[in-house]
Amino acid sequence: MQYHRSFIMGCLVRALGILVLAGCSMLQSSSLVASGVPLQTSGGTPENREKLSLAINDFGLDLLRTLTTDSGKNAVLSPVSIHAALSMTMNGAVGETAEQMRRVLHIDGMAAAETNNTWADLLVRLEKDNAAQTLEIGNSLWARQGIAFKQTFIATDRDSFGAQLATLDFAAQDAAEAINRWVSTSTHGRIATIVDKPPSNAILYLANTVYLKADWANPFEKKATAAMPFHRKDGAAIDMQMMRQGELMPYAENATVQATTLPYKGDKSEFHVLLPKPGITVEAALADLNGAGFKVLRDALTSARMAHVNLGLPRLDSEYSARLRNSLMELGMARPFDDHSAQFTAMADFSAPIFISDVAHKTRIKITEEGTEATAATLVMGVAGAAPPGDDPVHDLICDHPYLFAIVDHASGAMLFLGVVNDPTQ
Repeated sequence: MQYHRSFIMGCLVRALGILVLAGCSMLQSSSLVASGVPLQTSGGTPENREKLSLAINDFGLDLLRTLTTDSGKNAVLSPVSIHAALSMTMNGAVGETAEQMRRVLHIDGMAAAETNNTWADLLVRLEKDNAAQTLEIGNSLWARQGIAFKQTFIATDRDSFGAQLATLDFAAQDAAEAINRWVSTSTHGRIATIVDKPPSNAILYLANTVYLKADWANPFEKKATAAMPFHRKDGAAIDMQMMRQGELMPYAENATVQATTLPYKGDKSEFHVLLPKPGITVEAALADLNGAGFKVLRDALTSARMAHVNLGLPRLDSEYSARLRNSLMELGMARPFDDHSAQFTAMADFSAPIFISDVAHKTRIKITEEGTEATAATLVMGVAGAAPPGDDPVHDLICDHPYLFAIVDHASGAMLFLGVVNDPTQ
């Protein structure tokens, strides 16, 4: 897999069948048959957008906790990407399989139609034109030629997620090339390949990509950047380049972290820094944070009186990849991965179960004095206006030890990217 500048992320889900299918009518088209833009954009409400955004954030925080336990490594996810890919897959699930997915995705309080309608609404709003930044989200389905997938499943993912559909001869050499071309195009070439030759029992790939390029509203001055030690959790001190800003910023804190917000140009999205307080590990800070808690902290930053903040943020160019099967099972999504009892009969009718083989997630983030560029690919196998603070104290927020960050859509509050930085040189 190749990673390039900035933030490159995404989710691709592959659903696998365990038998060779025969006697099924085939989907006739071998070309893309949907535009990639949700066709159904009505039905979303502010209340449901807030529910879905909280669900995305809760899920992302849950998942990140499973991936950061004593590893000492960076972990960067796109909650929006992974949640979208699994939500598309869930449209083919029934029974306990669907219920487990809904619980883990924190959408068990929403009906399926509500979830799909709200995703359609959210995707359109996320990609709403903004000249100051680029945010692009793509979804696609890649089906094995000759297998009759249920049209309700295909139509729902098309209408709600704008999922492009193609049928491919998975035995042909160019099958993986076709998927990789789509991923490369969707990520502006930042991810060149994500799929090798499909295994013999693969019947469907569900893919999501996220690409973000945004400049800071208030760039860091390059001449202020200087070498500083970063203290890793293992006690080692490593040299890294620390970017500096000292000005009026939003500032908030809770029992475990100090936080500030860096807006991007256009105010479409924002970068939140969450620095654990002395004596608090990044794992303890993460354990104390859920979607509602993050919203409280973000609301405090939004409404806070501007404060003098002495911010130090490392330059970062970090790659990350993970297989999410074990983490998702640990969170309670076991049955979808069971090759005997998974229930994806709303996807297609087979005499043996369709199941998810794995969920692959790859990211790269690059943070510089100018801004952030990020992109993701997931594969499932299936402030302002406050008076000056006067003589208020200066808050030092120097990220010279492990910290958390979140890149958030301003309007919805949904986490586009979420990460733990244990070593900015990784």
